[in-house]
This record gives sequence, C-alpha cells and structure tokens, in this order.
Amino acid sequence: MGRRMLAPGGLVLLLLLPGMAAFAQTTPLKLFELERLELNPGAEGSLIVGMGELLQAGQFRTSAVAHYSHRPLMLFREGKATAVVGGRSTMHVSAAYSLTNWLQVEGQLPLVLLQQLGPSAPNPESPKSFVLGTPTVGLRLGLLTQDEQGGVDLAVGGDVGLPVGSMDAYARDAGLRVSPRVMVGRRFGFFRAALDAGLMVRPGGRVTDVNSEILDELGNELRIGAALVTTGRRMRWEFNVRGMVPLSQQPGSVEVLPGVRYLVNPSLEVFALAGVGMGKTPGTPLFRVLAGGSFGDVTPRRGPKESSVRCDMGLSLSPEECPEKDDDGDGVRNLDDKCPLVAGDPARAGCSRTDTDSDGIEDSLDACPTERGDAARQGCPVRDQDNDGVADEDDACVAEAGPAENRGCPAPDRDKDGIHNDDDACPDEPGPPERQGCPEEDTDKDGVPNREDTCVHESGPQSNLGCPEHEVPQVVIKPRQLELRGKVFFEASQARIQQRSFVVLDWVAKVLREHPELPRVVVGAHTDDRGFAEQNRQLSQQRAEVVRRYLIDKGVAAERLDARGYGPDKPVDSNATSIGRENNRRVDFMIIRDGDESSAAPRK
Repeated sequence: MGRRMLAPGGLVLLLLLPGMAAFAQTTPLKLFELERLELNPGAEGSLIVGMGELLQAGQFRTSAVAHYSHRPLMLFREGKATAVVGGRSTMHVSAAYSLTNWLQVEGQLPLVLLQQLGPSAPNPESPKSFVLGTPTVGLRLGLLTQDEQGGVDLAVGGDVGLPVGSMDAYARDAGLRVSPRVMVGRRFGFFRAALDAGLMVRPGGRVTDVNSEILDELGNELRIGAALVTTGRRMRWEFNVRGMVPLSQQPGSVEVLPGVRYLVNPSLEVFALAGVGMGKTPGTPLFRVLAGGSFGDVTPRRGPKESSVRCDMGLSLSPEECPEKDDDGDGVRNLDDKCPLVAGDPARAGCSRTDTDSDGIEDSLDACPTERGDAARQGCPVRDQDNDGVADEDDACVAEAGPAENRGCPAPDRDKDGIHNDDDACPDEPGPPERQGCPEEDTDKDGVPNREDTCVHESGPQSNLGCPEHEVPQVVIKPRQLELRGKVFFEASQARIQQRSFVVLDWVAKVLREHPELPRVVVGAHTDDRGFAEQNRQLSQQRAEVVRRYLIDKGVAAERLDARGYGPDKPVDSNATSIGRENNRRVDFMIIRDGDESSAAPRK
C-alpha cells in the first residue's frame, strides 16, 4: 500500500523535501484534474467500459453514482508515503440520449462531496466539499451491430472535458481535455466481451517548480479498458479492467473493478462496484467503491438468440421474447415448443395430438389445421377454383378449366382429339398424338393401321400383322425398330449372306418400300466377343454394308439406309454360352426419326 506513488501523467509523484510543513508552504500544485473515473453513460453492457452498443433512437438513460476513492493522491520521499488527498467522495451524474440508432449524445458531471486533505497538502485550506469537477460532453457513432448472422458491435466517439471545475480542489485542468476513442464488443452466448481504447489529450507541463530532479509532468496518455459481462438476466455481473499507457514521462496504472447490477423494474436499475488500483498515476486510488442507480430506458436490449431480461420480471411477454421459458408448463422450452401456449407432449415438440380438421394430420404438423388436406400438401386442401384437376398453384388460368398439359388453360381443339389446334396436323380430323392429331391411315381397309400393317396393300387380320392368312410375315413394325421373326445368316468369318436369309431380307425391303413414312433405318450388324474386337468391328461393318446393298438392290432408296458395324460392343445376351453367342450374332434394323441423336451419324 505504502508504495503507491504519483508519477508523470496526471499529477506526478513528488518527493517530499525535508520539512513537510515548509514544502506545503512553498510549493503549491498547479491546476490539474485528479479524478480518473469515467462512466459509460449509455451503460448498455458495462457501467465503465464502452462496448460498441448504443441506445435505440429516442431512448435516454440518466445515472447517479456515489463513489469513494482511498488515497487517490500521495507524495513520497525516501520510501515514505504521505497522503495529499487521503480520501475523496464524489457524486457522478451522467446522461445519454440517442438521436438515431447510430448517433448518441452524452455527458458527465462530477461533484466532489467531501475531500480529506492530508497534512502534506500544499494548501490545507483548499475547499473540501461540494466542489464542481470537470464536466464532459461527447458523441458516440455506431458503425456495426451484431445480428443473428454474427458480427460485432463497433462504435467510435469522443469526449471533451471543460475547464470549469474548482481551481483549488484538484478538480480542473488548465485547458480543454479531449478524448477520442473506439469501442468494440461481441456477445458469446450468455456473456459479452469488449475492448475500449482511447487517447487522452490534456494540458501538459510541470506541476510544481520544486526540483528539476522530480518527475512532475502532466502529459497525454493512451487509456485502455476491457470488460466481461453477463447478459440476459435480471441480475448481471461485470468485470472491468482500466489501464493507462503513458505517452510522456509518467508511470502507468491499472484499476480492476468487478461489480453487480440489478434491474428493479423496466425504468430503474441499481448497481455497485468495488476494486483496487495499482500504479503511481495521480487519481489511481488504493481502492475504490461505487454504488448508484440508473433511470429511463434501462432495460437491456435482447441480443441474438437471447431471452429478454424482462422475462424474469413477471411481465406478460410473448414466447418468442422468452425462448428459455416454458409458458405452457409442458417441460419444453418456448424455443423448442411448436405449440408454446398449449401444453403438449415433449416427444411431439410440445404439441398435443389434436387434429382439428380430422384429416389424419395432427395440428402440430398440419399447415392448415382447420381445413382437411393430404399429407403431400402438409394437411392443406388442393385449391382448384375451376375444378379442372389442376391445382391453383399450378394453374395459369385459375378461373377457366383446361387440361394439365396446357397449365390448366382451355385449349382450342376443333376435332376434340385432345390436341391443341396449334399442335394438331389435322385440326379438323381426330387422331392420336403419335400421328400429331391426324387419323390413322389404313390403305387396304383391313382395320390394321398402316403404322402396324406389314402388308399395307393386302388385307389381312390383326393377328397376322395385316397380311393375308396364307402368308407368314417375317417383319413386325415396332415404334423404334423393325423386329425380325427370322435371322440373317452369313458365311463363317465372311461378309457373304447365306441364301436362307433372303426371305427375311425380302420382307424387310417390302416393308420399307410400302412405308415411306419411316425416314431412315440403321442396318446394324453385331458379333460375339470371340476373336479380336477391332477385327470383329470391321467384319460387322462389312456385313452391315452388304445387307444395306441388298436392300437397295430390292428397291429401297439408298438415302433411307445407314450401315453400322458394332462388333461385340452391344451384346444382348451372355457370351459365356453358345446360345448367348448365337443371339449376339445378329442384324437389327433401328428406325431413326427426326431429332434422334443417332440420326446425326454419317450414312454409309
């Protein structure tokens, strides 16, 4: 305790010269402000340290703080300390008002209530009570605000100390003091941390003219504060550390001030702090005790993912404002309760098994709990004003019935075949979609449409593919291929067609001649996997070209035929058995229509 000294940086520590009385009579101290305590007028987070938060637009806060500092000003000589000011009781009044969410004005007014001057005081007759200190006014500008996505609270500001305090009670500087500062804070769950850094610019110079060896200069300094506070409760705790880094020949100092604050009601808060000081800077006491109250908009704002402080005050609040409470008493927090005002089953997220609309979907899962609906629509009914079977959400013509393929709008269809006139190649004659709305062609009038009739110019039953009953057709017309009822055989390892295959190929040529609507056909030749794959591909290509040439010789237009040899690349059966290999050795006839990807391949 006895080693607390004054040093350059506010008032510098003075070494007592022999004869304390003589020193007191001949070395008066010059003007300076002893008090180092600064309050946080808005006090959203800490009472002492700025945390980057501002009051909301139109809110105000007024605080009255009584505090006592023990031995804030001492002189020493040869290790012996003598108190110039043994104790000091001060009343601080502060106020803050926010013009907007990002601009706040503030001020502080200290009043020295009682000052105990020691025998070494230069002027023991100086005023000891009810002395005005240095008032300050300032602005605070909010730059960033923490939200649900994260971030920090960031503000900058500045205070000006006015030289209007008492001249004889260590309560006034010789001129203006200016303190620009930056404040940043962030919430971490139930607590909040902050850092406040500022530059104190004040009148400097020698305090006394005693001895050139005595360090007694006032000067500028860097003031740094840090705070850790709890949030979201009616009673909150805070831990503050305030320090000074000198920018001239004065020692540094640190004060530690833990405290507690309690919200009496939404407009009144009381608080108390106590702590110790370390260092020789004038104004740094051995210990300090504070107590006071705040009035106005003192209820802390609800932070991200945090309960309102008012939840602990017995007020009627919404479940959203108090997510940690259980308003319906069902054992599920409001935050997790999907039915926070009705007691329910914890296993059902706090909801009961109620099904108001009896649609089989309980209310907790029903997006339309008073209207019957299906599970696919989360319990909501299908809205279909025009009753066309197209839900209103998908219906481009809500008031007019129309098919789903036309987005619920009516489609002009003169022949009533279900195909819009714009898409119907025969709008006045009904026909199937595969013929673009045109009626089926049946050249031989045997009841078998040409698209399925292997014998277009000869009548025959459907069971015989439209061919006369005395004939055995070898080709079945499918939508994507000509399916053979026989097989195309070649001489072994050669591209020569065996004579027994001519019947099948003649039927293929007949079908292609009688069906000019088939634009192109790919003659595909395949082998099994025995031998070299590349040789098999070459052989299959040669066989495909031989078949193509045969069909051309039978009257099929060359431009309608492609020849492609696939070798072993497209098996239809396993090559592990003789039967499988036989099945893989084949020739097929694939129909290529406009728009097919394969139609782009070069013709052979």
